[in-house]
Amino acid sequence: MPCSGSPIEYVATRMCIIVDNDRLGRFLSDPTDNDSTPIRTWLDRGRGLVVYATDGGFREEIARAAKSRLAEFVRAGRAIHIPVDRFADDERELRASDRLRSDDPHVLALARASGARLLYTGDVDRMADFKDKRLIDNPRGKVYTRAANRRLLTRSACQM
Repeated sequence: MPCSGSPIEYVATRMCIIVDNDRLGRFLSDPTDNDSTPIRTWLDRGRGLVVYATDGGFREEIARAAKSRLAEFVRAGRAIHIPVDRFADDERELRASDRLRSDDPHVLALARASGARLLYTGDVDRMADFKDKRLIDNPRGKVYTRAANRRLLTRSACQM
């Protein structure tokens, strides 16, 4: 039985969020924008965890300064990297399916692999996919779009 401080148990009891590439720059900026501030506060208080994976698109889209900030979150225990190989097969299946409205099965596959059920995005098609019961279920996906959605930050437990 793992001790109470083991990383697996710690992650299993944290609340998780995926920050979509379209919001990542503003989320990692310093100072952050109004919509990202509640998430950063939630993370700073130790209540949340950013779940992310580095694929080709992510590496190309994120700026050097943002990479450094994300590394700080990892060192502080506020972010966790999920290796792409844990969900690559699922991502390929999603890409081949005709169920998606968005052009990014990566986010959905990451959510399914990590158990994260909260997504911070502004992409309307990705929002629809993330809330689609056929794609994200047990529990269903929820979408954070602005500061007014801060109540969702207490309802997004990881199931890793």
